[in-house]
Amino acid sequence: MDTCKKDMNIVIVGHVDHGKSTVIGRLLADTGSLPQGKLEQIKEMCRRNSKPFEYAFLLDALKDERAQGITIDIARCFFRTEKRE
Repeated sequence: MDTCKKDMNIVIVGHVDHGKSTVIGRLLADTGSLPQGKLEQIKEMCRRNSKPFEYAFLLDALKDERAQGITIDIARCFFRTEKRE
């Protein structure tokens, strides 16, 4: 059995407001791929601003993105699972 880890590239595309950033944010959170404390930091930011938490906020770093609820910038991020990096 081959136990070496293999890369897998995933590209997420879609129309505006179809949940691309939400899917990626959830994937990063569920696989434990976020920097330590990032999820708690974003949840606290949402609490302070009286906004509901959204997984997309894990990717939306620009102030305008968070204010408008849209992703303006593109992102490349890495995550790993037990079998893949």
